[in-house]
Amino acid sequence: MSTDHPGRPFRYGIRFKIAVSIGVIMVALMAVDILWNLSLQNAQAENEAREKAEVLASEMRAAWDFVDMNQDVINRAEDGTFRTKHLVCVVAAKSISMLFTTETDYSIRFTNDTPRQAANAPDEFEQEALAAFNADPERKAFWRVVDAGDGTRVFRYTEPLYVTESCLECHGDPVGELDQYGYPKEGMQVGQVGGAMSITEPMDIYAAGIQDSMMQQAIMVLFMMVAAFIGLYFVTSRLVLRPIDELRSAAGAVGKGDFNYTLTVPDPGERPRDELAELTGEFDRMARDLEALYADLEGQVRSKTDDLMVLNDMLNYQKRELKVALDRLGDEVAYKNEFFAIVSHELRTPLTSILAYARILNADDSLAPKTREAVGEIESNATLLLNMVNNILVISKHAAKKDELLPEPVDFVDLAQFVRKALVPIAEGKDVRLSCSVAPDVPLSMADWEKLRRILENLVNNAIKYTHRGGFVRLTIGFESGEEANHGHGNHPGTHVPDDEDAAPAGWIVMRVADDGMGIAPEELDQIFELYKQAGQSANRRYRGTGLGLAVVRDLTELHGGTVAVESRVKEGSTFTVRIPYAPVIEEEDEES
Repeated sequence: MSTDHPGRPFRYGIRFKIAVSIGVIMVALMAVDILWNLSLQNAQAENEAREKAEVLASEMRAAWDFVDMNQDVINRAEDGTFRTKHLVCVVAAKSISMLFTTETDYSIRFTNDTPRQAANAPDEFEQEALAAFNADPERKAFWRVVDAGDGTRVFRYTEPLYVTESCLECHGDPVGELDQYGYPKEGMQVGQVGGAMSITEPMDIYAAGIQDSMMQQAIMVLFMMVAAFIGLYFVTSRLVLRPIDELRSAAGAVGKGDFNYTLTVPDPGERPRDELAELTGEFDRMARDLEALYADLEGQVRSKTDDLMVLNDMLNYQKRELKVALDRLGDEVAYKNEFFAIVSHELRTPLTSILAYARILNADDSLAPKTREAVGEIESNATLLLNMVNNILVISKHAAKKDELLPEPVDFVDLAQFVRKALVPIAEGKDVRLSCSVAPDVPLSMADWEKLRRILENLVNNAIKYTHRGGFVRLTIGFESGEEANHGHGNHPGTHVPDDEDAAPAGWIVMRVADDGMGIAPEELDQIFELYKQAGQSANRRYRGTGLGLAVVRDLTELHGGTVAVESRVKEGSTFTVRIPYAPVIEEEDEES
């Protein structure tokens, strides 16, 4: 903690942080060491307890085998007559274990799954051991350190007892027959696990030894930790913190503009002793450079201020010039749009007259074939030229924000037939089959008839242009309810949706123009609706045009609040789909009300 300067807020200093860090590391290391040694000593104590239990088990087994092998000697009198004295192996072993248990803290008992006396019934640990021996007859022992229930821990050790020939007299076949002691036989077989010898050994002496060892080790580690802590603290204070204090004092002086500080700096050309000496030298060089900079700072600030004023004046001048240029550009764009509109209006009248005269001539049955063919060419080219003029007029109005809808009841059967009649000469001139169909459920809808005609004529004309001789172009018009449109209409590449979408309409008028022409490459689908963009653009492309048709389709469709999309495969054809919201026809009575 640092309280070196009166009035400075209380804070934890580097000394305290280093001390805490070292202390935490040492405590952690001590804890790991103690836990590691505790684990090792517990394992060693368990091994020692197991070795003692194995010795006891071997001694008890030796007594058992001795009595078993000397049964004939025990039961025969001096005159050679045989008379059982009921001193069998199990009785002798139990008697020895009882005497041993009485005089020590150890417990030795014999048990099996079907004890003849309730006192010999197996406890939970012994049941687990018997199950393990039955599952693995080759297993030699089963042991574990367990809680005795009174807060102490004991070592439990169990060895299996196998059935021998001498055991069959009391425990063999037939099952249920009473043996010489009046107990029913169990029907055991030679080699079977007949029971187990269970030894319980107290662990108190081991626990006390481990506790003493841990205490000694903790005291030793604590002593070493304190000694190391004190040594590191003094070394760190002298070699690290003292130079840092000097740097802090010098930095405070420099911060106040006082460059007369005291700092131990390596001599020029001398190699720094360590990183702190190197840092001190770098700080001193920086401070001297800063002192030189401060000496001329006022002049530099004045110079920079003058430069900024000049730049600001230049920026204001450029802003004024840019505004003038933008105003001039806006006027030029307005003049251009007005010029296009005037030229388009002026060209429509003669083109309409040419089309009318061409159609009158074409209706004359007395025309010669060549003359009729020439008149057809005139009609086709005049139609194309009129479409281009109309497209220019639409684009000009859209750019000038003067385009608006003139809704009226639209009969889509009449609209489709009108478009077909207008473009059949162009299709026949290319030997392309043009067909139109309108679904019976398509209702009358309020829309701009003229703008819908422009949409369909542009799409059909575009399809004819990109379809090879002998191909087909098909115009279909249908109706989708609002729910069907929501499920089947999604955005994908080549789809244009208006920015402001109102509530979903009751349905959609769906107009599709499909062809089996050259198709559109996938990378061009996203840009074909842009102004002056055409599919397959190249210097020597076969199909030339202005690139206005699809842009007009997009603008007029969005003006209706609809969408336009395209699906296409190269060399297989394209399908353009226009959807406009269905608007019920307003009856005269509704208008009056």
